[in-house]
Amino acid sequence: MIMHGKVKIAAVGLGNRTCKYLRYLEEHGESAELVAVVDPDLSKADWAMEAFSLPSEHCFRSFDELAASGLQLDACIIGTPDLYHHELAVAAMRCGWHVLLEKPMGQTEEQCRDIVEVSAETGRIVTVCYILRYHPYFMKLKELTSDPKKGKILSVKHIERVGRDRTAHTFVRGPWNMKEMNTTVFFTKCCHDVDFVLWLTGGQVESVKSEKGTRIFTPADAPSGAADRCVRCAVEQTCPYSAVDLYLRRKDWIKGFLAKPGETQEEMIVRMLDDSRYGRCVYACPENDVIDRQSVVMEMTDGVKAEVIMECVTDEKDRYTVIECENAVITGDESFIEVTYKDSSVPQEKYDFQWTRGMELHAGADHQVVKEFIDSIASGGLQTKTPSSEALASHLICFRADGKII
Repeated sequence: MIMHGKVKIAAVGLGNRTCKYLRYLEEHGESAELVAVVDPDLSKADWAMEAFSLPSEHCFRSFDELAASGLQLDACIIGTPDLYHHELAVAAMRCGWHVLLEKPMGQTEEQCRDIVEVSAETGRIVTVCYILRYHPYFMKLKELTSDPKKGKILSVKHIERVGRDRTAHTFVRGPWNMKEMNTTVFFTKCCHDVDFVLWLTGGQVESVKSEKGTRIFTPADAPSGAADRCVRCAVEQTCPYSAVDLYLRRKDWIKGFLAKPGETQEEMIVRMLDDSRYGRCVYACPENDVIDRQSVVMEMTDGVKAEVIMECVTDEKDRYTVIECENAVITGDESFIEVTYKDSSVPQEKYDFQWTRGMELHAGADHQVVKEFIDSIASGGLQTKTPSSEALASHLICFRADGKII
């Protein structure tokens, strides 16, 4: 049990995901307290000081400064760039802290296994933020497949439609590519989709086969008249990957852009289009390695066949799942779930999840993972749905699919 009443937490890396998790602490200060933050960006530290009434001496530029501070902590949230997840998670556990860790755990098989081993050695839990297990829609799919009336699962087909905008912003113009992150789009985006399928089936994977699509964001694929930056491009207005359209006209995907003092939002976006990586033509980003599609087929020891498909170049943004059971077929598109029984005399079931579409924080899943993490520490139970020991399996499958494990 936590003797001082509240779980004391530090946040390491004040990016988009961490700030969403911290909103739980703003709303539930009775159970946990943010006592320190780490981020090299001083503007983010200023935000944390104001939002959580933190003293300036509890805002650190590096993890080493936090570790040397002598502050008494129970846990930390790690939401830094992916490259640092393993190093920081291990360091935090060595400090005696439990860890809420943004996915993925690490960049290699060795790093991921190391986290699991250090967790067991130190007795510190590492909860990986696999939020699909906490989302009401995906929890319903799990509930339905666990119903004996449906019979055992025979096969699963799960499609993650990344979408054009996310692909261009994050994986082509952005830093989440092989050269900078040492991981593929499939690993970064779909490791928790693989975990979801493993959670549904409960089986052990016997074999993994992967088929990759083609690279499409290359100079050879650029339309005639394309320029290196969208603001200077003659064909920008007809290009589906226009940065001007995405950021300036539609104002999408700009939450990570930071305005300078006195700068309006419009001025900030224009500056980003002129000077930053986000204003580049998608066909002029030499470090990108994005493919249009990847299919990963898993054969389970109990005969279940599961396929996870990643589609990047699509206007759809949602996941689509088909689960064939002995007695029924379950389909879902994140708005509705339909159950059709093979015995036509049994009425079809339909479940409406449109109510989750307009909700923030992944329909509350972001906060549920934080709540469970905090409650498990406060109670001393140290049990969560997504411990590193269980998340390891999905990471290893992704490594196999990408040829990093033979």
